[in-house]
Amino acid sequence: MVERRATDPRQAADETGERPSAPLGRADWIEAARRALVAGGVASVKIDRLAADLGVTRGSFYWHFADRAELLATLLDHWEATNTAPMEQAVARAGSDGHAKLTALIRLWIDEVAFSPAYDAAVRDWARHDAAAAAAVRRTDDRRIDLLAGIFADLGYVGTDAFVRARVAYFHQVGYYALAIREPRQLRLDLLPHYYRVLTGFPMPDHLRATIGRVSEEARSPPRRIVRRGERPKGTRAR
Repeated sequence: MVERRATDPRQAADETGERPSAPLGRADWIEAARRALVAGGVASVKIDRLAADLGVTRGSFYWHFADRAELLATLLDHWEATNTAPMEQAVARAGSDGHAKLTALIRLWIDEVAFSPAYDAAVRDWARHDAAAAAAVRRTDDRRIDLLAGIFADLGYVGTDAFVRARVAYFHQVGYYALAIREPRQLRLDLLPHYYRVLTGFPMPDHLRATIGRVSEEARSPPRRIVRRGERPKGTRAR
């Protein structure tokens, strides 16, 4: 284990005799580690590489972390905190209506600003061969599914029905990222009311649809049903 320096290297000259252009904090190293993880997986989260990316020497790292293991543990904590809290905050701001809560969550997923699917995917890849990362993913998935189950309860589903619908909705969204599906935003908006009906059993309320963005005329219309030979459409009479 490397001892931390008595003098903060953010204030003292580095080994080259030059002072850093700007102070580096613990958050800077975590952000650099996050970028490296997303770009190249956990194998890319190396002290020397991060130091080079930040334009500093290793001494700055050891002021903030005991070793790489501590950095990786902190990175998992950061992911758990920052990539789920925006979902909970969006739902809390939406009020008590289940449709408003779900719409707020969907908007966050589509915007991909407060929530980073790339960060999620990188941690899930890491979890395939690391027990600590796998445990963090399980905790986070349970936390998000509980959030969705509460929303489905608000929509009128109870017990196992709410839980299973929450799982289906969540697995659908995770699968979207896991399959690396890339669609234009407008297509995602057009498909949204259809997914909403399938996943919730309800049409998406018009006033909430407008908060997401413009959708096509087809997406605004009721679901269509194929009429099989010999079967009369509902509401028609035999002649």
